[in-house]
Amino acid sequence: MADPDAGKAAVQRGAAGTAARTVLGVIATQQLLMAYDSTAMNVAVSDIVTDLGTTLTGVQSAISLYALVMAALMITGSKLGSRVGHLRMFTLGATVYGIGALVTALSPSLPVMLVGWSLLEGIGAALVFPAILSIATLAFTGAQRTRALTLVGAAAGAGAALGPVVGGLITKYLTWRVSFLMETVITAVAVVLVLRNRSLRRSPERAPRQPFDIVGVVLSAAGFGLIVLGTLLASRYGLLIAREEVTVLGRTVLDAGGPAPTVVLGVAGLLVLAVFGWWERRLVRGGRDPLVRLAVLRDRSIRVGSLALAVQFLVLAGLFFLVPVFVQTTLDYDALESGLTLLPSTVMLVLGSMAGARAVGEGRTTRKPLIVLGFLLIAAGTVLVAAAFDPDSSGLHIAPGLAVAGLGLGLCTLLPDLVQSAADEDVVSDVAGLSRSTSYLGQSLGVALAGALMIGVLLNTALDAVTDSPVLTSSQKGQAAQTLSHGVQATAVSDEQLRTALEKRGVTGASADELVRINTLARGDGLTAATAGMGVIALIGAGLTLRLPGTRR
Repeated sequence: MADPDAGKAAVQRGAAGTAARTVLGVIATQQLLMAYDSTAMNVAVSDIVTDLGTTLTGVQSAISLYALVMAALMITGSKLGSRVGHLRMFTLGATVYGIGALVTALSPSLPVMLVGWSLLEGIGAALVFPAILSIATLAFTGAQRTRALTLVGAAAGAGAALGPVVGGLITKYLTWRVSFLMETVITAVAVVLVLRNRSLRRSPERAPRQPFDIVGVVLSAAGFGLIVLGTLLASRYGLLIAREEVTVLGRTVLDAGGPAPTVVLGVAGLLVLAVFGWWERRLVRGGRDPLVRLAVLRDRSIRVGSLALAVQFLVLAGLFFLVPVFVQTTLDYDALESGLTLLPSTVMLVLGSMAGARAVGEGRTTRKPLIVLGFLLIAAGTVLVAAAFDPDSSGLHIAPGLAVAGLGLGLCTLLPDLVQSAADEDVVSDVAGLSRSTSYLGQSLGVALAGALMIGVLLNTALDAVTDSPVLTSSQKGQAAQTLSHGVQATAVSDEQLRTALEKRGVTGASADELVRINTLARGDGLTAATAGMGVIALIGAGLTLRLPGTRR
């Protein structure tokens, strides 16, 4: 006769398994969607400017503010999750994010977009991202946890890579607003799935109530915000040395040739974070509840793994920034064609993450060697991509390098599993908040560093070529050198864009041809050097991950 209690237990285990799979699907989908949002709109900036009757600077400000809000509130979002329940925080954050996406989709002007995209979506993302890692860590164990966290990492990479493709497709044939409406609908479905399943809504036991660490919130937000703000200004003013004067409210605060805003704000941010660390340790010594337990960084897996995550996201963001710049300015690809160029990296990223998770789950290897191999593949892939940056090449020439780099990025999706698995259950949210903050800082720095390297080399090559040119007159050389050196927001432009600008200034004939030739040369050198720089940073990541403990699966 069957044991009714055993049957009941089996049913409960089956229900728990179904709930766990449901929540994994929900959070992975939301992770992919929000990663998609971070890259899809980059290809729609021109359309947004036209539709809202605003300026390029205005839309870029909206993107920058979104980044600042996320960076400032990431650790706070993680702490709130540990207090009220990570799934509840995921639901709240997703709701705020969905409302923000809807406001953005319907926005008639830039100020309304700032509220929807930059503020509401930024707050929602700061609440959701740490909750995703915490939920995946607590809902699974062993090989299942490895697969779950690897899936979350793969979803982030795939979303970032698919963003330009899907976003370009939607923008070209429909409107950029459809992307935000799609985000609203998918987010609403995710929230409904959570709310309709009671087993998913149950929260863990709450920690004893203590005053919330408001001082820690302010310090962490200020510290991370200053660092991200500094990185956002790197492309315009330079990474280390200011290319032009920095003015605030009509007053010069930094002179050209002095320290760049990235250095000044970065140092200020680090000092504020040092004060934040002192404050958090003070709370712990006094028996109070800190915003984050910095003692978790004593674990080498968490400390080194979090730094490696920052390197991974830095290289990912830098590579996915440089490749579209190349194909759009050198090969004249449109937004959709640019996105399609990145598909090899997306496919290999997903395949690499699946292969890595299976190998670790079946006990055939540990995470460490696969992660080290991943960084080495990323470095090799970026070198192959840099070698293919030629005016006579095509997207097919870049594909092998992108595929190799994508495979490496896929193997590196084991990093979140390694970091989160090292955390005890009572500090999962602390680790999630710290690792997410370092990851996002790496992502912000990746675009800034790639852009700064590209522009720096581009300007140096262009200045040297102008000086040595046998075609340009002395007057033209002086004017070109002055334009390159002073008061210019430098960027990579296509040869056609430059020729049009020269015609408006009355420069034609042999002189125009020479300046276009110099632009082609300088742009190529800048893109190649910046991409190779991403490869060097990937090698640093490989060296860093050699210090990871090798015994944990």
